[in-house]
Amino acid sequence: MTYSFTQYGRSLVVAAALTVPTLGLAQSPAPLTQAISHLSAQRAKFGLTEADLANPAVTSQYTDSHNGVTHVYLRQRVLGIEVYGAVADVHLDRNGRVTLAHSSFVGQAAQAARTVAPTLTPEQAVSAAARALNMPPPMGLQRQGEGSITAGLRFNDAGISLEPIRVKLMYLPRPDGTLALVWDVELYTKTADHYWSARVDAQNGTLLDKVDLVDHELVSFAQRGQRMADLLGATAALTVGDEQRPNVPNTYNSFALGVESPLHGVQSFVSNPADAVASPFGWHDINGTAGAEYTYTRGNNVHAYEDANADNLPTTPSNSPDGGATLEFNDAYLPTGTPLQNRRAATTNLFVWNNLMHDVMARHGFTEQAGAFRTTNYSGLGLGNDEVQAEAQDGGGFDNANFGTPVDGQRPRMQMYRWQQPGVRPITVTAPSPATYNATDVLGVFGPDLLASGPVSGNLVVVNDGSANGARGCGTLLNAAAISNNIALISRSRKCAYIDQVLNAQAAGARAVIIADSVTSTAFPQIFSSSPLVSQVTIPILGVTKATGDVLRASVAANPVTLRLARNSQRDGDFDNGIIAHEYGHGISNRLTGGPGQAGCVPGSINGLATEGMGEGWSDFFGLWMTTPTRSDGTTARGIGNYATYQPTTGAGIRFQPYSTNFSINNHTYAKVGIAPHTATHAIGEIWAATLWDLNWALIDRYGYNANLYAATGGNNICLQLVLDGCKLQPCVPGFLDGRNAILKADSLNNNAANSALIWQVFARRGMGFSAVQGSSRVINDQVAAFDLPTVLSTKARLSAESLALFPNPAEDRVTVRMAAGSQTPVLVELVNLLGQVVQSTTASAALLQRDGVELNTANVAAGAYVVRLTGSTGTASQKLMVQH
Repeated sequence: MTYSFTQYGRSLVVAAALTVPTLGLAQSPAPLTQAISHLSAQRAKFGLTEADLANPAVTSQYTDSHNGVTHVYLRQRVLGIEVYGAVADVHLDRNGRVTLAHSSFVGQAAQAARTVAPTLTPEQAVSAAARALNMPPPMGLQRQGEGSITAGLRFNDAGISLEPIRVKLMYLPRPDGTLALVWDVELYTKTADHYWSARVDAQNGTLLDKVDLVDHELVSFAQRGQRMADLLGATAALTVGDEQRPNVPNTYNSFALGVESPLHGVQSFVSNPADAVASPFGWHDINGTAGAEYTYTRGNNVHAYEDANADNLPTTPSNSPDGGATLEFNDAYLPTGTPLQNRRAATTNLFVWNNLMHDVMARHGFTEQAGAFRTTNYSGLGLGNDEVQAEAQDGGGFDNANFGTPVDGQRPRMQMYRWQQPGVRPITVTAPSPATYNATDVLGVFGPDLLASGPVSGNLVVVNDGSANGARGCGTLLNAAAISNNIALISRSRKCAYIDQVLNAQAAGARAVIIADSVTSTAFPQIFSSSPLVSQVTIPILGVTKATGDVLRASVAANPVTLRLARNSQRDGDFDNGIIAHEYGHGISNRLTGGPGQAGCVPGSINGLATEGMGEGWSDFFGLWMTTPTRSDGTTARGIGNYATYQPTTGAGIRFQPYSTNFSINNHTYAKVGIAPHTATHAIGEIWAATLWDLNWALIDRYGYNANLYAATGGNNICLQLVLDGCKLQPCVPGFLDGRNAILKADSLNNNAANSALIWQVFARRGMGFSAVQGSSRVINDQVAAFDLPTVLSTKARLSAESLALFPNPAEDRVTVRMAAGSQTPVLVELVNLLGQVVQSTTASAALLQRDGVELNTANVAAGAYVVRLTGSTGTASQKLMVQH
């Protein structure tokens, strides 16, 4: 049938006639007028007509206080209908002059539009999207609140979505140049592992386009979809002795800034850590007046809670540590403790680090108006009600973490998981032939935790209750004698509850239970129970897939089978601060790129195809930056997730190479994009992160390191500011060179281009030089890498003090010397004392000095002042070096 436009509010005729932007903005209309005028003046460059620029929707507009730049983000409208992905960003300096603009508006859009009348209703569109995304059909779908089909409608969750379902009529650019009329549908899976932004054809419901708003730590992750209920959590919390309590109000026992994980340092007590500017009323406030509203791990910036049963719903406050009226969170991390024993400490650490991320990033431009995550925006700018929902020890999987970022005003969610010891499986067949199998191996399903109770061995016996489906064990077991003191294998039943099956096996004398799924699935059976009878369960329970269950059952039928059940060691991602910062970083890059009023501008993939998206790279950079030890340098090998993955501090963690400015440790360049293994999101992101990490240390070499991460001075803080501002200044769906250019522009606006040459040198070293070509940011194999500098820099690249970098300085046992200048002959590198005596010397090519640098050994020279002197065909340069032991 033909859908009536007026049924859901204003008609399209009215919408098309509107000349006022969609959002009512507090700022002066002058920046918007300037932005549209600039686009109009440049319409030939962008391939647009005046009609293409008429009546755009303003998704967001704000002004940064630190540099006075006003950012205006627009979305194209045709016949009153917004065009998905057709966005423009215009940036004005503090004098109101346009300094940068990008546009992906569609030219001749009105002629490209196929139709203005949808056939499907919004309700039918939701059903079509759910079907295409392999989600259950919606049940009881009902509209909530006001709205229109062109401005957007909100429906309830219909039993299938974790958040209310949002639907909007839009146009979608198609490969043939036309604009297809689509329903834009947002569906958040109940497991929170996908937040789909999908476009279905408004005429027939075909899925045309989709983007996942959830970013995962791993490309594929283990054991997703399982659920568990940990009813032990409320009673098994760690008790901390009085001697460990500092008895100081507003205190948190956590791994502090600069301490990446338990591998890198120990917990410490920090008092009153909230930044006075970013969180002026503390971390437990939400109303903007003195006094905490919560005594547990909840506040304006984040609500941290354990989610062991994977229902994504906090049972407040029983699954959050409570610091009492004085806000003392003193739970200690036990290095040999189980995740359950460490749960309170883990949730506290997660709360602390989400707040640290908020406060540090707010001081560098991730403000309320820029889309910061806050319940209440104290400034009154931007939209509130979007604090982070941070889920500790999430029961939905292992070996992963994720972050879902909807638009400003909608809550993001961070899910942190436990990580399993590699190569260890909980089910081992010891006879007749050795084999290992995975299992749910979850933190308490119900019953004892194997990690705490120890391994269980015995014969595997298939249960039989004498019914037609005796292997389900829903009734009294007839083979109790065989089961006694052994391990019972049960088939999952939809006719009786898990608790009944387990108690029947326990009554027969079973030492443990394995429940095999009864339907084919790659996920594990959702073994949980809310029955009060769980307190009677005294034996451990594991769950396996149907495929594993079938193999075990067939083995038992052929020969007696002996098993050993043992929980593999697990580490908690809630103690890996690099991973926490990484996940939070996805929210930052997604909110800043394209403005906070639209989502999906940093896609790692579109419709399953990898893009030149750098989201994983920004997140790795944020993780490295926030956890940098004060005594460190750029050559130090830094991995991501080393603690979680049982690797030493020097390992690569979950990346192909550790990060380092030393090319012999990390040699990623732009030329590798699109070449295996750099064909997937995370591997592509590694290249971007390696470049940003180089930039960080190049700026530290110039300006020094500032341990105060809230400050504006110091090379590290200058770098972070450039990276965040670069996100704001780049186009929606940027590529590597878009990102490079945005950082150069940020330096021009923030520092009068004082670091332009340095930035070019850093990017050229990684293949993003002056002659590099990006191609389409949506394609990963059409770029051309180049390692050259702009002519104006290359002709002036003579040896000078500015072209020479030493790090660390002061040095202890070694110092790396790098040079950003050319030389036709080998360069002489000398370490000279204050008497003019050459203490050490070597030679190296200019290319080596620029790419890797040369290391001088200072371990055996006396402490004091020295001069490092370089001599090449383009001149001589020297810098002072302090050696201290």
